[in-house]
Amino acid sequence: MSLQTYSAADVARRWQNAPELDPETERRAALATIDFLADVRGKLSQHLDDMAKGNAAEDGSDLHAVWDFSGFDPKHLDFLLPTIGEGEVKILLFNGEARAADTGVPGLWRVQAGDEGHAANSFVLGRLPRTVLVVSERGETEVPKLVNPSADVFAAPAILEELGHELKEETASGRIEKLSDDPAFMVELQRQPLSPGDMTALLSTLGTGDIEVELQGFAHSRFTRTRVKNLWRSRIINNSGKTLLDAFVIARVPPEVPVSAEEFPEAVRKCTDLIEWIRHDLERGTIGGRREASHA
Repeated sequence: MSLQTYSAADVARRWQNAPELDPETERRAALATIDFLADVRGKLSQHLDDMAKGNAAEDGSDLHAVWDFSGFDPKHLDFLLPTIGEGEVKILLFNGEARAADTGVPGLWRVQAGDEGHAANSFVLGRLPRTVLVVSERGETEVPKLVNPSADVFAAPAILEELGHELKEETASGRIEKLSDDPAFMVELQRQPLSPGDMTALLSTLGTGDIEVELQGFAHSRFTRTRVKNLWRSRIINNSGKTLLDAFVIARVPPEVPVSAEEFPEAVRKCTDLIEWIRHDLERGTIGGRREASHA
């Protein structure tokens, strides 16, 4: 086995998080998980081949595949979900009416629409679920004029003017339409001579949009789309609660959020490693309660 991307502790933790199933159900769930991961791996490998031949966009934006949860046995999902694990990105749309989260396999997302009791769930393979991209098209197309100016507002008008100018430039060039891996244009608020009135004026003018993203890594990052299309507020807070960054960012989606096409080969390896772990544990009876020849 290669086992390059998951440690023994990683996989043991996944088995611990899985609900207890009877041996036969667990065995079938494990085989169904192998089939699913093999399908994901096949689609990733095919897309990488298409990219190499010039038959797909080099940034990986063409990759899109969907598996509805209705196609899975619910008990198999109880095994599959903890097996693939969770990632670091959580996305809320329309205050939680829809949500997306990455898994432990780069590019594989879980998407949910509706409330918990009547939710439609699916797996989506791609740099970013298309649902998020569709919602990102909503919003005002220009930075509005300052609202509710007061005597202690000084820097806000200049910041809004700079953001408006750059947004027009990005839109006219077409760069804004791409999911870029490059750093986005930003105005760092901590570097500005802001009064309390400035911050209030900026937040009142730009408002809050329909997309919120949380990214948990070495620090906690939150990206909130404003009411203006392609304009976000980005905040990074370390584990001690100190704000490391507070900025307005111009991007279709901040580059930290989508999976990069450079991560697709890693996703292929992770699928392979998980398949091999499951096969190995089936064969030695750790899952499924008895030895079982590998499948798929």
